[in-house]
Amino acid sequence: MSDDCPEIDGVTAAVEKHSHRKIKRARDSINGVDSISSLPDAILQQIFSQIPTKYAIRTSGLSKRWRHVWSQTPSLDIDCYRYEPDSVYETLARRYSSPKITSFRLSISTTEAKPKQIDSLIEFAVSRSTEKLSLEFRHAYAVAYRFPEVFFTSCSLKQLFVESGTIDTIPGHNTVSWRSLKTLSLRGCVLSDEACAKILSGSPLLECLTLFCYKLERLDLSECLMLKRLDVQCWEQMTHSDESRCDLADVSSLTEANVNINCSRRLGFLYDDFGDPETGLADSLQVLILRTLEKLQNVEKLTLCGALCLQILSLAIVCGVPFPMFKKMEALTLETAIYPSIVPGVAKLLQNSPRLEKIKLDTVDCKMLEETRLTNYLYWKGLETRGCWKPKDLDCPSLSEPGLMSSVMKFLMKTSGDAWYKVGSYTFSLNKNSELSFVTDLTQDCFFR
Repeated sequence: MSDDCPEIDGVTAAVEKHSHRKIKRARDSINGVDSISSLPDAILQQIFSQIPTKYAIRTSGLSKRWRHVWSQTPSLDIDCYRYEPDSVYETLARRYSSPKITSFRLSISTTEAKPKQIDSLIEFAVSRSTEKLSLEFRHAYAVAYRFPEVFFTSCSLKQLFVESGTIDTIPGHNTVSWRSLKTLSLRGCVLSDEACAKILSGSPLLECLTLFCYKLERLDLSECLMLKRLDVQCWEQMTHSDESRCDLADVSSLTEANVNINCSRRLGFLYDDFGDPETGLADSLQVLILRTLEKLQNVEKLTLCGALCLQILSLAIVCGVPFPMFKKMEALTLETAIYPSIVPGVAKLLQNSPRLEKIKLDTVDCKMLEETRLTNYLYWKGLETRGCWKPKDLDCPSLSEPGLMSSVMKFLMKTSGDAWYKVGSYTFSLNKNSELSFVTDLTQDCFFR
């Protein structure tokens, strides 16, 4: 296309671009040059790291140039769905030549693969000094998988992510040696107190810990001197005597915490059929949640997930239970639905956080306690129920920026009285000039009454 041909409506440019592309392909074909194949192996291997490994392996059939390129890909992503684990292992053991793996992800079904087959793939990852290991076990609820001894002695691991695994015992010499581990995430796992203690003792450099686990009752972080972030969610069939459930022993090193406490019992647990609140779980939950928060008084960033946690805090405030101070906390995130019964708990959190500079409300659709049951609990306690969800005192002379709390409480008082609100994120913060800013990120309307 000549340069003096005027471009009228964009079509000319499209045709010209297409013509140039055809000419380039023809020139490359004439010169015998494949522009992709001419890329250095290191760049091709970085590309392979971004796709499932099965597709990277298939490129070995393109030509001699491609036959061994994938074999030193630094990151492997393996899903054994519809693939025989033995065949996958044989391919890796025979053809993968890199002595070190940056990232190894394995997704496998515990009902379709035998334990020895899973062991062989994990042992392969460990043998190649893998730094980041991600393991996802499908159908683990039907068939539990327990890790081989070599899994607990990988000194190269820096990041470990396990979903739906079982770590109730440590095999072999009863020790864990994860000397380089900095990030550990166990989600949907069965984790015993004994195994957890050995894992933490064998991970001296651990900085970030995520535990969404069954069976875990006590968490002692006294040996985790480097730990900065804790994200913990525990759930059990609680009874009225379970005040020690999920107890935090020593978390003084934490600067950031994310807490989600769930109860798997039905939500009508606050008093029994005879109307006696002392036999219900409300008192135990108040002790559990307040004891947890008391251990987290030194954190700078705190996230509380779920309306239930805030509702129980509100019950504690109305009942006159002492509330901890957060003298170092600068940022607070609340992931909750907005109801009148969360307001006293939020108000007390803000009052007892004198250094708070940023408050984020992530409004979500979540489980909550029926407010009639909460007020019935207060009634059986002999407490006034009329207006019980309106904070009695919002004066905060100790706060460095009382306007921040005032803005949040005005928003909550108004929103909790509406028949609907918008699901999304509301952020209240102070800028460098100590000026208050309010940012919203809304997604959809949510009707809750």
